[in-house]
Amino acid sequence: MNRLLFADDCLNVLQDDVALPTDSVDLIYLDPPFNSNSRYNLPFKGQYKTAKPVEAFHDTWHWGQAEDDLLARLEEGPSTQFIADLIRVARFTNPARGRRSSSLAAYLTNMAARLIPMKRVLKPTGTIVLHCDPVADSYLRILLSAIFGGKSYRNEVIWSYGGRGAKAIAKQFPRNHDILLVYGGSDEPLPYNQQFITESYSVDDLPSHIKLEDDGTPFKTSPRGDYTDESVARLEEEGRIYRTKKGNIRIKYHLERIEDTIYEDKLVGDVWTDIPDMMHAKQQEKLGYPTQKPVSLLNRVVSAFSSKGDLVVDPFCGCGTTLHAAERLGRRWVGIDISTFATGLIRERLLNNFPNLEWEQIDVRGVPETLTDAQTLAARDKFEFEKWVCGAIGAQGMFREPGEKGADGGVDGVLEFYPFHLGKKPKKHYAIVQVKGGKVTPDACRALYATVKRYNATAGVMVCFEEYMTTVENNRNTDEFTDDAGTYPVIQGYSIQSLLRNDPLTLPLHSLRTDARMSQPSLLGGVLGEGEREDA
Repeated sequence: MNRLLFADDCLNVLQDDVALPTDSVDLIYLDPPFNSNSRYNLPFKGQYKTAKPVEAFHDTWHWGQAEDDLLARLEEGPSTQFIADLIRVARFTNPARGRRSSSLAAYLTNMAARLIPMKRVLKPTGTIVLHCDPVADSYLRILLSAIFGGKSYRNEVIWSYGGRGAKAIAKQFPRNHDILLVYGGSDEPLPYNQQFITESYSVDDLPSHIKLEDDGTPFKTSPRGDYTDESVARLEEEGRIYRTKKGNIRIKYHLERIEDTIYEDKLVGDVWTDIPDMMHAKQQEKLGYPTQKPVSLLNRVVSAFSSKGDLVVDPFCGCGTTLHAAERLGRRWVGIDISTFATGLIRERLLNNFPNLEWEQIDVRGVPETLTDAQTLAARDKFEFEKWVCGAIGAQGMFREPGEKGADGGVDGVLEFYPFHLGKKPKKHYAIVQVKGGKVTPDACRALYATVKRYNATAGVMVCFEEYMTTVENNRNTDEFTDDAGTYPVIQGYSIQSLLRNDPLTLPLHSLRTDARMSQPSLLGGVLGEGEREDA
């Protein structure tokens, strides 16, 4: 089991013994919604100021019939009655403003429903890391202890991402940290790999704990500890014994020195101050995705609590940072996200950052796989159909709110691409995407060309079912544009059948990746170098 993406509610996948067998997972990292009462949008940006965001999720929870049913099931189970009591406490301490609506209690009820099957899939020697903010961490800690057992608690890690990113809040200190709650699958010893950070110092400005040998070799010391007299004698011969002015014995540890810079590896504790938030991350890493976390944070989590070949699961994988870290570190991975658009974003991100990966190696489930699936989705929910298409082909914009009625200006999505001109820096161009889940009229084809010109784009793509491709071909404008690699139509049709076959769009190559499904622009944009992009 490896490189699996599920476009589904994680509750469904976690309860499916075929999708995730019992005791199969080594590490679960989850960064669920924080109950922040905020709307989070998908990452769309570009030159079109009228583009509206597409909602990724609405982080507000309300008590309803589904929560009543979940609570009733918790009350019936002998091992889950305590969880039901906790939820009732949350409803009492956070009274509803509206009828039967308690946001915190609803949030905890839904989290409990998902954490319980996480216990099933996690190995007894596995680790679960729950990323939260201080608002609900006390409740979530009790919830985790009730489900995984109080003795399975391992750590509370404080990720302090710095005062620079803190926003002023009236009458209180700004919040500038998140919390990572670490529990085991049981009270058995957990695998753990110590983590280090490297700090550098000028030889002319050394901290007091670093000293220099007569030949300039730097060292630091630690107390003798339980060393035997024989060990001390051996270390004395090796020149690793340091005696204080009071005659106490300490052990020397020599450090690396390169010219006038000295490097020291320091053990990482449970307060992480060296990883900035996404506000200060390198620009190439940013996807603009709501609540995106830096890959350096997930590199540390995955490195610390798993080993090569282990299975890592992220039930709320968003834009795929956990999966990126797992792939980079040689772990197997499964990602789950309720957004069908997110799966396209993640697959494109991984293919761009790991050029040796092939499209077929990432198995996406829960999105249309057959023509019947696509037709069913188009008939059931026009907007979800548009989001699926735009995500699958790498579109970066939509021009109306989710579910909003009325005209969208002829634009359902925006593609970025980079024509190739020898000796010149790649310049970003745009293609307008229009998605039709039903009939395509000649007027719609002609209108797409007008839309391309109105938005000063370079190209336009009409996505529709195969039966309407003749209409597109007979009524599209026949203008073309060129780069040093070829000639391309300004207006082109692209069928749903072609999308399902992984056929390429007729647009310039957008990166050096040659094994991708299609040559449409990347969600990350830009031209990548050889190998994985280390700062993404």
